[in-house]
Amino acid sequence: MSQKKLLPISPVAILLFVLILAGWTCSVLYFGKSFFASQKSVLLPQLGAATGELFTSHEWWRLLVSQFLHVHFLHMLFNALSILIIASSLERARGWLALLAIYFIGGLTGQAASVWHYPALVTDGASQALMALCAGALVLQPRSKVTWFAGLVVAIQVALDVHAIAAIKAGHLYGFVAGLLVSLLIALRQKNQLAKENASL
Repeated sequence: MSQKKLLPISPVAILLFVLILAGWTCSVLYFGKSFFASQKSVLLPQLGAATGELFTSHEWWRLLVSQFLHVHFLHMLFNALSILIIASSLERARGWLALLAIYFIGGLTGQAASVWHYPALVTDGASQALMALCAGALVLQPRSKVTWFAGLVVAIQVALDVHAIAAIKAGHLYGFVAGLLVSLLIALRQKNQLAKENASL
C-alpha cells in the first residue's frame, strides 16, 4: 500500500482516542474489574457519569466527563476507533478548532438530551459525540471516503437503537442534529473567509 493511501492521524484526534481509553482504564482500576469485563452502569456516576440528578445538583461537568466513560469494552473500542478515523479526517480537512467544536457541542448536547429523556438511567459513552462527527463528515467532506464510513456508523447505530428500544435514542439523535448544525455553520464561515481572501487578491 502506498503512503498516500494510508490514513494520516491527527494530534487532536489521537488525544480524543487516548482520553476514551484513559476513561476506560480509570474505570477498570477504580472498580477492580478485568480490562475486558463490562462495568456496572449504576456505579459509573462515582467517576462522573450523569443521571437525572444533574438538574438538581447542577454538576454540569458530568456532561463532559461522562463522554469518556463506557459500560462495555467492545462499545468503547468501537467508539474510540470510529472517532479516531472520522476525527482524523475532519481535523486534516477543516482544522482542529472545527473538530473540537463539532465533537464537544454535539457531545454535550447529546448527553444533555439523554439525561433529560431518560433521567432514571445512567448517561455515559462517546456515541453522542461520534454521531456529531458523523454528521460533520457528511456535511464537510461529502466526497471523502470517510463519509462512507460515517454513514455506515450511523446505520449501525440506528439499527442497534431500533433493535433495543424500537426508536432512535434521544442522545444519538440530538448529537447528530447538533453536529449537523455546527458543521453547516463551519462550512458557511469558512466559505465566507475564502471568498474574502479571494476578493483581496
